[in-house]
Amino acid sequence: MKYITLDFAGIKTLWELHEYFKTVFQLPDYYGRNMDALWDCLYYSFEFPTTITLKNVSAIPDEMHEAVEIMLELFHDLQREDKKVTVIVEMDSQNNQNELFSRI
Repeated sequence: MKYITLDFAGIKTLWELHEYFKTVFQLPDYYGRNMDALWDCLYYSFEFPTTITLKNVSAIPDEMHEAVEIMLELFHDLQREDKKVTVIVEMDSQNNQNELFSRI
């Protein structure tokens, strides 16, 4: 079993978000830094059962709300399509965003 934790504390821009994905998932240099490119890189790329934990999603600035929704849907779809992947969203007790996280 492989465990990957994505901690979004400190992410302030869409560029930083995609640079973070590039680093954590060791994406290739040609990674397009958008959610479609992330999907293309992650879709069925896991050789072993993998748990991906999303932490501090609520720390991402409000102006990135649309990107966060797309990201959460992407990870939901990844879990649904790739049976080796489990996604866990850790809820921030100070900022309850049930509506946003209910997709995972």
